[in-house]
Amino acid sequence: MTTLDTVSACDTIDFMRGVPSGSCRLVIADPPYNLEIDKKFGPRSYNDGLEGWLEWSRRWIDAAVGAISDDGNLFIYGIHHYAAFLHVYLFEIGLKYRRQIIWHYENGWSKYLNAPAAHYEPILWFAKSEQSLYHPIREPYKSTARLRHPIYKNGKQWIPHPDGRQAGDVWKFPTLAGRRFRDERVDHPTQKPLSLSRRIVKHFSDPGDTVLVPFVGSGTECVAAKELGRHYLGAELNPQYVRMAKDRLRRVTLGELLQDPEFVGAR
Repeated sequence: MTTLDTVSACDTIDFMRGVPSGSCRLVIADPPYNLEIDKKFGPRSYNDGLEGWLEWSRRWIDAAVGAISDDGNLFIYGIHHYAAFLHVYLFEIGLKYRRQIIWHYENGWSKYLNAPAAHYEPILWFAKSEQSLYHPIREPYKSTARLRHPIYKNGKQWIPHPDGRQAGDVWKFPTLAGRRFRDERVDHPTQKPLSLSRRIVKHFSDPGDTVLVPFVGSGTECVAAKELGRHYLGAELNPQYVRMAKDRLRRVTLGELLQDPEFVGAR
């Protein structure tokens, strides 16, 4: 049996076997992408090569799915190289496709010499039900000038929503590169921004729910869960990252972490 609000230093598949069935409203998984950078994460959980990675991916996905509630959600970060393999497997095991989110960042990295620079990552959103929990995401309207006058559609006046337009499936969040993110950045090669993690936690779970994080890494998803009044359960194989995540979680209690506009007023 697992204990809520803990980060465990262990293999994630072994860890998830101890999570009660259907107890988690949200799973956010940021697994190794089967790239060279994965070696920076520490001990390997799978054999080198695509087939070894795929076999291991199927096992951890099966374990994670067992923990999801009937109206819960599964988010999996990926990369355009291999996300399609996971996409197909999620269909094969009977999960419902909700959407593929495109995380677009204007400050993308470019190591390609014979192809365009990478400016996005796919995030797979699947669930056990097509009516899985979702709180609409609103963003400011692009133009406020046109809202000063009545707007008609199909003969009826359109009234703008006071909280802005409904967000689409392309989410624009910068990576944590440059001086403006120096206070948030920690020593992890693939740290995700808190602004992105907060959006997922806030809109795809409720306060008091449990968020399962199979690959804690720098701890961002656990931090977002704690900030927003959710419980969290996390596993991480690298002891260095376990310490890093626990330190960040400790600082949430002390109120030292940054806030962003979408988070303000979310509690």
